[in-house]
Amino acid sequence: MKKLVAALASAMLVTTVFAQTPTTDAGKAQLKANQQKAEAQATANQKKADAQHDAAKAQASANEDKASAQADANKEAAKVAQATTPEQASGARGNAAKAQAKANKKKHSAQSKADKKKQDAAKDADVAQAKADKQKVEAQSDANKAAADAKIDAAKK
Repeated sequence: MKKLVAALASAMLVTTVFAQTPTTDAGKAQLKANQQKAEAQATANQKKADAQHDAAKAQASANEDKASAQADANKEAAKVAQATTPEQASGARGNAAKAQAKANKKKHSAQSKADKKKQDAAKDADVAQAKADKQKVEAQSDANKAAADAKIDAAKK
């Protein structure tokens, strides 16, 4: 859903840029800058959406792994109630404790992996936005230079 919204917003930005009609070289340069800025932001939005999607997938996978590990531990714990002798109960409790410790370790590991993916995704999104911001500044700078050049040319005439 976020990808769709980002794509639509990006398309609207680009459409708005194309709808402008420049009359001068400075206007054309500004139009080009606006287009470049919109494209840079659209790319950043797409990369951010992809990163968020990857992070969500990683968390979902971690949640599945954690649920599976806990289910295994719960099966062992259920064996305690089924024991008919004190020896069986003691063995089942030991197995249940081991299974729960193993499940806790798996859950921690799965969550750590998901958290790492989320951090990487956030970093990727930040890098994408920084690149877009840089491209936007460069595009605006080019437009400003073209406008200044146009003013100089106009003053000479």
